[in-house]
Amino acid sequence: MLNELITILARRAEDAGFHEASTQQYLSAGNRNWSDGALEGELGYWESSFASILLVDITTEHGVDARRHAKLAETFLDAAIVQRERSGLVVDGYLVLAATQVSEEFQAFILDIERDVRFVRKHVVTWGAKGWERYERITPLGLERVDGHEEPPVFASEEADYHQLLELLAKFGSAELAERHGKEWNLNE
Repeated sequence: MLNELITILARRAEDAGFHEASTQQYLSAGNRNWSDGALEGELGYWESSFASILLVDITTEHGVDARRHAKLAETFLDAAIVQRERSGLVVDGYLVLAATQVSEEFQAFILDIERDVRFVRKHVVTWGAKGWERYERITPLGLERVDGHEEPPVFASEEADYHQLLELLAKFGSAELAERHGKEWNLNE
């Protein structure tokens, strides 16, 4: 289940220009912002020239534990970003929190955590009846890859009365024609 999510996010991250990286480089003793060692529940980490994305499993029985895991992950990612920014880069952080079970209490947590954009942007993905949900909302990952190339439709003059449109365009100009067309649909005039 979690492997499927890792695969989905890895593919989307690659399509968006990210590369998989290791967080081990940020676990040095010299990192004043994070001295707690490896992060529990870490599933994946990706970097690009402008951002870092950290995927963490926060599945738990209790909302309090999920909040604690989320706060630790936020602190960890922020510490990693501070390390990256030492080179002069400005780096955005995106924390992706994965949960395989969702209670009513957890639903409220989702809204609260995603509204909190302090330090890093947070996204919660959940396992639902149709598989992983909400991963399309992860802003730096963009749109999903489209396999196969679809050819645009071919314009066929016999399918449209484009001559009349061209005559009206020549007669009125584009601005007036657009205004007239808009009035056809404005029920208040």
